[in-house]
Amino acid sequence: MNLQTPLAPHFRFWHPPVGYSVVTGADSRECRLPTIPLPILNSKATDADPSADMIGSGLYDYLRQFPDCSYNTEYAALLRDVWPHYLSDLAAMIIMLDHKEIDAPYLRRKISGLKILLLLNADNPGLLQQLGMACYDLALNYVELSCCRSHLTRAIGYFTESDRLLSNDTTNLNYMAQIDYLLGDYPQAIKKWQLLSTLIQDETTRLSLVARIEAIQGVESLDHPLVVDLESIGEAMQLLASDEPALARAILETLEQQQIVPTEFPNPEFYSLLGISRERSGEHCLAQVAFVRALELDPTHQPALDGINRYHLQGEQC
Repeated sequence: MNLQTPLAPHFRFWHPPVGYSVVTGADSRECRLPTIPLPILNSKATDADPSADMIGSGLYDYLRQFPDCSYNTEYAALLRDVWPHYLSDLAAMIIMLDHKEIDAPYLRRKISGLKILLLLNADNPGLLQQLGMACYDLALNYVELSCCRSHLTRAIGYFTESDRLLSNDTTNLNYMAQIDYLLGDYPQAIKKWQLLSTLIQDETTRLSLVARIEAIQGVESLDHPLVVDLESIGEAMQLLASDEPALARAILETLEQQQIVPTEFPNPEFYSLLGISRERSGEHCLAQVAFVRALELDPTHQPALDGINRYHLQGEQC
């Protein structure tokens, strides 16, 4: 058994000898393994050759953590041909994650799962579209805003490839236009939304698109892409984590005054962050105002509720 790689310390790599086979499945099928390094979990590794179950579970766990690894296509094919129950589990997991509250860890798990399925069906437009949507959702997740641009770039790649196979799919077009808009390519965003407006049958939706196109065309002061503002929120979060609340507050208050981000993406998280940055800067009354704004958007938003409760417990009034 080889030593583990520094990039994957929980795994070791085993090189099967030429002609090595495993027996798997209820029908006890004999399957010959390729002579490539196969990941085995350290917790299951021994000096003896690994069992079929050890190899299958190692492949599955490794691919879920490193879907872009070397030999990823070969690993996925082995799961399909020798341990297909893992792919069934993977598909069930992706469906389950669709019904959970969206947060960054779940989205990352979903993206990894979709990437594995895509290895086995590279020209599946539905998988490509789902990957684009998941990357887009990850880009707009607050804990990922510092990496927003890179997530959007990956999303547009998946949508573009999906649209190549589907040709003017309305979902792909709408997401691609929105990403163009966020990245500041307004002519391309308008072009895609104009095409989309000709493909949509619902008149209310079509008129809403036309209104959005006209609004973008009529604005002359779009001097920077919206993604810059989203990255600024990510910077403010990093400053809060580094105990620099005054600097974070300055960024968030500037964004609040401009009203672009709160209007485009009304999110209680923005006002909770603003409230926390004000609270830590000693601006207690203004902090309460921000927490109230957050609760107006979502009365159940826990960080804002916690912020309001702290002031109630301390008996502070403004």
